[in-house]
Amino acid sequence: MPPISSSLTVTGVIWACLSFISAILNAAGFYMPYWIKGMLSDGTDVSFGSFRRCNYPRLTTSGKLEMIHECGRYTSFPDIPSMSWQVTTITVGIGAAVSLLVAFTALSACCLADVITKTTARILGLVQLIAGITSATTPLSQIQFKLTFRALASV
Repeated sequence: MPPISSSLTVTGVIWACLSFISAILNAAGFYMPYWIKGMLSDGTDVSFGSFRRCNYPRLTTSGKLEMIHECGRYTSFPDIPSMSWQVTTITVGIGAAVSLLVAFTALSACCLADVITKTTARILGLVQLIAGITSATTPLSQIQFKLTFRALASV
């Protein structure tokens, strides 16, 4: 059986492995609803993420608020509470998808020759930087969302 051919150096293999680990963590962080944790005035623990939420208030057809004691994703895009949180969902989702794409490309280079050249390594590094920037926009939108969350908590 011939050895597996690779165009990566040891540094490239480490980069590929770390890229894969960080992409998985980024995607998991996008999916988890624990970005903002808090407690309502009645002692109910609540948590929100850009894609999911746990123990959240819902307006009934009669106009009353009821607490839903479960975790789940928003049923539709307009259900995401604020415009900044919707933008966060899009940018972090794109960042997670792009970082996964780069990570899988880098991992394939561990097994195949000539997948990564000096030029493609630079391009993938730039794409990773863009993915990181889109994922880093989250703290800015969370500030506005915390104000929305406080308003909901006082109801």
